[in-house]
Amino acid sequence: MSLRRKVSHFLALVVVAALAVGLMAGPAMARPGVKHKMSAKQKAHVRAQLRKQIRKNPKAISRKSFLKKAALVNFKLPVTLRLRGGNTNPNPGGSPGPNDCSGLAPQNCQPTPGIIPGQTNPNKAQVDLGASLGQREVDLGGKLAAEITFHDSFDGGALGNVSLDILPGAGTNYLTSTSIPLLWNSQVTQAGTRYDSNDLYNAVGPSGCGDFSSTGAAANSSVVSAPNITFGRLGLPTPGGPGIMGYPYSSSPGGSTVGFLPINPGINDVLNNAVRPRSGTLPGNNDVIGGSTTPFPSGYPVAGATGPGGFTAGPADTVLRTNALQLKVATPGSVNQSNSPNGPQGSQDIVVGKSGGEANLFGDIPGKPGVGIDVTVNLQTRINSIIRVVDQDSFHTGLYTGLLWPAGVFNCQQVWTGGVNNYIPDVRLTGNLKISPGLTSDGHLRIAKATVQSQAGFPARFAVAACLFPHTTYAKQQPANTTVPAVGGPNTPPGNLTSTSVLPVDTTDYEPVPSANCNSTPTALVQNSALSGSNVGVLNAATNANGFDVTNDGSRVTVGADLNVQNVSIDVLIGDV
Repeated sequence: MSLRRKVSHFLALVVVAALAVGLMAGPAMARPGVKHKMSAKQKAHVRAQLRKQIRKNPKAISRKSFLKKAALVNFKLPVTLRLRGGNTNPNPGGSPGPNDCSGLAPQNCQPTPGIIPGQTNPNKAQVDLGASLGQREVDLGGKLAAEITFHDSFDGGALGNVSLDILPGAGTNYLTSTSIPLLWNSQVTQAGTRYDSNDLYNAVGPSGCGDFSSTGAAANSSVVSAPNITFGRLGLPTPGGPGIMGYPYSSSPGGSTVGFLPINPGINDVLNNAVRPRSGTLPGNNDVIGGSTTPFPSGYPVAGATGPGGFTAGPADTVLRTNALQLKVATPGSVNQSNSPNGPQGSQDIVVGKSGGEANLFGDIPGKPGVGIDVTVNLQTRINSIIRVVDQDSFHTGLYTGLLWPAGVFNCQQVWTGGVNNYIPDVRLTGNLKISPGLTSDGHLRIAKATVQSQAGFPARFAVAACLFPHTTYAKQQPANTTVPAVGGPNTPPGNLTSTSVLPVDTTDYEPVPSANCNSTPTALVQNSALSGSNVGVLNAATNANGFDVTNDGSRVTVGADLNVQNVSIDVLIGDV
């Protein structure tokens, strides 16, 4: 056989073999390392299967087969990040305790989803307000909406790597906090001080609020028949006398007494621990000011330690505090703060970024040893202030039928201010994530637990603004009672106490948090409480013509603050709950 014929025969055998292999192989197979492209319809079908699978069995999220499918279709799983609380009611079925909402109006005590009233809330942050004001503990609760997106490892992600998008607040998806105490005055609870001192010509004892209480807890002999207290204790009807049953009022200056108004501290009581500002960890209660029992500088009250000026103060001596805050995830974009009519005065504009980050379901994020979750949260909140009036000037004006209520009726009571919008950008949080499928006590599916804290060395720095201009009362207003009533009790004069229904406020209930902006025109009761001929309007901005180099109106105060999240424990729940 010639050489040419041998070569031709060999090539024929090679072709036949190749054809045989091709026929046996059937359809072309995907090469290793090359993704099989799916249509949009196919991807949607796979995503629906994954959602159904994980709702039926949350443990599926830890399976590699689930993760690979989820990564191929960039599966998005809606979740709720809900703060975990180990709290139990310290006073079940009993009177309100330091963190108990039972018996309190819903306007003032709103339990947070995921946090049960109690003393053991683990979710804590610290706000540093500078050298003058010091640091405050803030305890947190609530929940945020988020989405977990699974990444394809062919796109550079490691197995178990997911992105976490935290969505802008809507509905009930927000964090809540305890109230933040700002300023204090030891005369609020100082023994021997008297709420009626400024109303008497020959008062016994310094002015303050130490006896503005129906509890009788501090040798308070002013108690008549709780919840009402006497007027002019140790001074009426004679020096050293027991006082009279209530605040006397007349038909005209120098006229005879026609009745006695009941003086009922109610929710403004300075000694009743169920309503006064107090230590505690329950978010959502305007009277709970954080877990620290010594919230003010110098660590007092401690034996031998005193604050500025030599006095001591405790939580109940708070005279300016914020409401319990609702912290919502901010919408990304530019925020005008430099000349905003309702933000921190004199602050620079800021740009708010998108909230979220990344996590790994099985351990550390590649390239970040010891870090299983790394997110940045941008928050916005509205701050209203609560002010306790101490040592109110009354100038012995008295109460007269048919006239507007004077400011003296606010002494030792509390008032609301309008609100100021605040932003807390760039809260950088790192921590660990652990797959932990289970059913929560309230019936939600949990897929994981997380613990986060501020990234070491990176506290969130922001400008916090609070309002100082009164807007309405803390106690519920009774709008029909615009003036002092004409007659007293059924047997006046001198007669009995009038009914509490004629008072300007219902001291057993709360006024809701005002929706009005700071420096808005106050409610009629506050507006008309000045001395006759004057009223409480709004503050005018300073002008250069008067020698000022600013144009602020003084209704808002702004201080720099650092927020350091110390510990937040999170349940990652499936869906929007």
